[in-house]
Order: sequence, then structure tokens, then C-alpha cells
Amino acid sequence: MTSSTLPTTAQAAYITTIGGPDRIRIGALPLPPVGPSDCLIAVHAAAVDRVDTYVRAGTFQTALTFPFVVGRDAWGTVVATGASVTEFAVGDRVWTNSAGYDGRQGVTATNAVIPAARLAPLPEGVDPDAWLALVHPGATAAIIVNQLLQLKPGARLLVAGGAGHVGRLLIQCARLQGLTVTATCAPRDFDTVAALGANPVDYHEGWARHLSSPVAAVVDTSGRVPLQQSLDVLAPGGQIVVMATPPKPQASFDLPRFYMNRQRLVGFVISHASLAELTAANRFLVAHAAALAPLAYRVLPLAQTAAAHRDVCDPRVKDRLLIRP
Repeated sequence: MTSSTLPTTAQAAYITTIGGPDRIRIGALPLPPVGPSDCLIAVHAAAVDRVDTYVRAGTFQTALTFPFVVGRDAWGTVVATGASVTEFAVGDRVWTNSAGYDGRQGVTATNAVIPAARLAPLPEGVDPDAWLALVHPGATAAIIVNQLLQLKPGARLLVAGGAGHVGRLLIQCARLQGLTVTATCAPRDFDTVAALGANPVDYHEGWARHLSSPVAAVVDTSGRVPLQQSLDVLAPGGQIVVMATPPKPQASFDLPRFYMNRQRLVGFVISHASLAELTAANRFLVAHAAALAPLAYRVLPLAQTAAAHRDVCDPRVKDRLLIRP
């Protein structure tokens, strides 16, 4: 396309004020100019993540400019590039997983202008929609395993909530790094978790007795495990990563034992990851794309974005949700 034929507006799912899913509107919005380090993307699909609902509702407080287009993850095709962009060309298939917060507009739209530094090339041979369904939990898992834990091959990791989206990717990223993984889950998910390379244990009370020795780290994706129970199975010098809130968010634990054992407790949300952390995680995912098991997903039209924002928070909805603008 020439500059005179580039789109100047996009059909988008957007809000004009924070609030519930009913705040989402569908309509045409002007596109910002393509800056020297930006790419204009024709969006083929955008993911709906729980964090998108937190941004929309104001639960996760971040800089927003209204009207604000929702959504942080998308894949599409490069339509135009800024003058200083050398890593992408028109026609390239790309993806992003860091739009829609911290002052950046979202990507649930027919087109979006995205900094080239926040784009990555789609791996060869992947189903783009399946890849998009994987990248948000995948990047979360890759950062935790490779950058927070940094365990040596053979070390033992406990994933609390191994059958969820992040849990499944944690198991796979950990196995790729040579870790031995135990994962809590419901008995109905034992086969799935075992197929990913983890030893499954029932998440109900008494699961800890199935561990033959302390673990080097625990990642709690579920919020169902009391902090003291995680500490009880953690080896001296071990680390717990918490990324979910239990129904009763207050926690108590044996503080003297905690510091005498030199244990560490770390909270993590991917929306606070730096660009360098995200870039490293995304490169890891691309390098291992062929080895990663896909997640089930459903594709919905742009008009159903508000419904998707409701469904993604429903624990009965197990599929990843994608929007086709």
C-alpha cells in the first residue's frame, strides 16, 4: 500500500471509561500515525486474557488514554513500517503480547500501530491462532522458569495448579530446562499433566505426603494452597512464586522457620515484566515452538468482545478466547 491508501481508521472494541463488560463499545476509531519505530498491523486475531478484564475494570491500575482499545495480545500482518524499522517488512506475519496497558493502546481492532520492539515474527509452521492462544501463559511461564527461578537441570519444581493454562506451560518450560516437575491438579487431569512430563498429585488436602523429598521451588498458579503448606515442602534456600489470590487473601506462616531456612517469597504478574524480560521469554517460546503442546481455543467475532470479557472470568470456560476483528 502507498501512504495515501493506508487505513486511517479501525473498527475496534473500546471503552470510554473503566467499568464492567457492558462498557465495551464497537466502532470506528482513528488510527495514530505510524512513528519511525512503529509498524501498522492488520490484526487477524486478538486474545482475551483475564488481565484485559482487570485493565478494563480498573482493578489493575495502569495508564489509559480514552477511547481505549482493549486487548494486549494479537497476531497479524505488517501493512506499513516506520522509517527506522529494519527488522520487519510489509507482509511479514507478526505477534505481540504487550499492548493494551501502560499507556499503550490495545489490539482488539482491525488495525493497530505497534512499536516494532514489541513485535515478534510468527514461528514457521505454526497455526497462528493456536500460537496466539499460547503466548500469554507461555511468556508468563518462560519468565518464571528462566528468569525468576533459574534452577539447575534436575532440580525439583512443584506447580500448584498444573492443569490450568499457565500451569501447563510452566510444566513444559520447566521440562525443556531439564527440571523434574510435580503438579497438583484434579484426578480428571492426571493424564493431561502426565503427558506434559509432570508427576500429577491430587490438589486436595494431603497432597504433600506424595512428595518424596522437598522441592527447590513452588509456583502457585491456583491460589488454593495455603502459604505454610508450600513452605512445608520447600527445601532450605528454596523459592515460592505466587501469581494468584486465594479467596481469603490474608496469609500467615512460620516466619522464624522461613528466614532460618533462607527461603524466598516472590509475587509475579506479567504486566510488570520489562520489555527485556518479555523479549527474552518470547525468543524462548519461538525457539521451542515445535515442542509446545497447544491449548484449546475458540474464535469469536468482534461484536462478541463484551461477552468474551465475561466468559474469560468464568471458571467453567476452559478454552482460550480469541477475537476475529
